[in-house]
Amino acid sequence: MRVKFLLPIAALLLISGCAKMTEEKRAKKAREYYVSALAEYREKDYGSAATKFKEALKFMDYLTPQQIENARFLLGKSYYLDKDYVNAVVYLEDYIFHYPKLKRTEEAYYMLVDSYIKVSPDPYRDQEYTWKAIDKAREFLAKFPKSPYAPKVQDLIEKAYTKIAKHEYLIARFYEEYGYPYSAALRYRNLLINFPKYVSEEEVAYRYIKCLMEAEKQAEKSKKIIEDLIRKAQKSLKEVPPEERGAVKKRIEFLRGEIERWERIKEEAMREALEAMKRYKEVYGENAYYRKLRRLLKEKGWRS
Repeated sequence: MRVKFLLPIAALLLISGCAKMTEEKRAKKAREYYVSALAEYREKDYGSAATKFKEALKFMDYLTPQQIENARFLLGKSYYLDKDYVNAVVYLEDYIFHYPKLKRTEEAYYMLVDSYIKVSPDPYRDQEYTWKAIDKAREFLAKFPKSPYAPKVQDLIEKAYTKIAKHEYLIARFYEEYGYPYSAALRYRNLLINFPKYVSEEEVAYRYIKCLMEAEKQAEKSKKIIEDLIRKAQKSLKEVPPEERGAVKKRIEFLRGEIERWERIKEEAMREALEAMKRYKEVYGENAYYRKLRRLLKEKGWRS
């Protein structure tokens, strides 16, 4: 009986001993990874440093609060210095979340904004991350207006807006070159209103006016497509059940309204172009762009 009683106690002692050793091992790993990560960081082996800081943070229960803060900061900075901007964004965001008011948070913000810009694709593609960079930059300037990083962040905002303006310009040129001048004109107008400092206003204003003058091309193309849809709808009136004819007639009515809308767009675009051309001459004089606009007007039988 005594042996049977002692066996469970022995088992418990064994488990307790293993648990104690495991805790010691985890504490040792935390220290080793942390010290090794610092050494790799000092040697500028930032990729290896980042890996080891991540490993150390898996055992953060065995690090001091100061070590945890330092590991989180240097983890994000290591990825940034290693030009791994996707991971830099992830871990710098994490650092700022946990330490929103520390002095090093200012540097973390700067690296985060720069990382968002660098992870953003070229201006030909979507600029979602460039807009995120601007949002983070504004957040930083609101929190730390007197930070030594403020001028650098302001420079990054300028860089981000330049990139977005180029993106908008390329979209406008795409519409212009592929036969959608009115859509291009709207994009050029948006550039002049929202990004005047980041584009050549002289050129963009010229393209805006030119595309307005050529809006009739898109209007006529759109009208032909709509007229074809009307013909198909009219034909279907004879084929659909009586209960569906009302919906078809409403569709035809809507499409006729679209034809009228494109007629108004064509007329209003030319009036807007003539007014804008007068302002263009006042601001830029009779430069090469203005002379091109005059020639285009002459081809269309209008007087400038």
